[in-house]
Amino acid sequence: MNPEPNASRLADALFVPVLTHYAAGAPGTVDPARTLAHIRALRPNVRQIMLAGSTGDGWETSDAAFDALIDLAASPDVGELDASLIFGALRPSTGEVIARLQHLERRLDADAALAARVTAAVVCPPVDAQASQDAILAHYQAVFEASRLPIAAYQLPQVTGCRIAPETFRQLAASPRVPLFKDSSGEDEVAESGLDFGQVALVRGAEGGYLEALKPEGPYDGWLLSTGNVLGEPLRQLLALKADGRREEAAALSARLSDAVTAIFTKAQSEGGANAFSNANRAMDHIAAHGARWREAPLPLKVDGNKLSMSLVEAAAEIAGEFLPVDEAGYLG
Repeated sequence: MNPEPNASRLADALFVPVLTHYAAGAPGTVDPARTLAHIRALRPNVRQIMLAGSTGDGWETSDAAFDALIDLAASPDVGELDASLIFGALRPSTGEVIARLQHLERRLDADAALAARVTAAVVCPPVDAQASQDAILAHYQAVFEASRLPIAAYQLPQVTGCRIAPETFRQLAASPRVPLFKDSSGEDEVAESGLDFGQVALVRGAEGGYLEALKPEGPYDGWLLSTGNVLGEPLRQLLALKADGRREEAAALSARLSDAVTAIFTKAQSEGGANAFSNANRAMDHIAAHGARWREAPLPLKVDGNKLSMSLVEAAAEIAGEFLPVDEAGYLG
C-alpha cells in the first residue's frame, strides 16, 4: 500500500465512486464481469476510482461482497487499466470501520501490485446523530491507531446524521494520514470556512453547480461524483473548457448537467432498494450500457436483489437523453 499520501495536489480533478453490479442469487452478490465492463467503459474519462463507496452500495456491502470487489481490483484486467483506486470503509461504528480496514490491509499486504494502486481508504464519522465533535475526533483517532492506509474523511450527514465541523476537520487535517476530504452534504461548510487545511485536497461529492464549485471561483480542488459513472465524458469536457478559459461554454455545460442530474435524482428518491445516488446512476448506466436496446435489455439488479424499475430508466432517457446513447450502440455492444 502507498504509505505516503500525495496531498499537495490532486493527480486529477475527477474521482468516481463506481457502481457495483449484481448477479442473480443472494441479494448483493457481486457480478465481477459486469462491474469490470462498466469500469472499462468509464476509464477513458476517469483515472481515479472508488470501490465500495456510497454509490457502489458500500454501506450495504457484505464482507463477501467486499472481498469480491478486492478480488476484482486485484485482477490483471483492472490492473491493466492503470487506474488509481480508493476503497470505502463505510460501516456504522468505529469497531466495524476498523475491522473492514484491517481486512483490506491484510489483503493488500498479500498483493504488492494491488497495494501499489490503492492510495487511500474513505471513512465517515460514526453513524450517530448525537455524536459530539470530540466523539468524531476520537473515532478518527482510533481508526488512525488501528490502520496504516491514508484515510480520506467523508462528510455524509444524509447517512451518519452528524457533521464534521470545520474546526474539527482542521484538527484532522493536521495528520499526515489525511490526504483528502470529500463533502457530499451540499452544505460546503468545511470548504467555505476559510480555515487552513494544509495540504489536504478538498473534493465535492454533492451534485450540481459543477463549475462554480471549483477553485478559483469555488472552494474545491476537484469532484468525487457519482455521476462520473455515466457522465464522465461531459464532466471531462467541462474541465477542459475551464482549463482553456472558455468560461461561458463551461458555465452553459455545467448548467445543463446540473439541471439533468437534479431532475433524475429527484425521480430516484422514490425508487427504494438502494440509495438515490445508486439508483439514478444505475438507470442512466442501463442506457449507457445497452444504447438503443435499453428497452429490451434485462433490467439491472439493485443491492436488495430487486430489479430497477423501468419507470426510472424511462425517466433517465427523457431527462438526460442528450448525454446518453439512447439511439446508438451502448458500451456492451
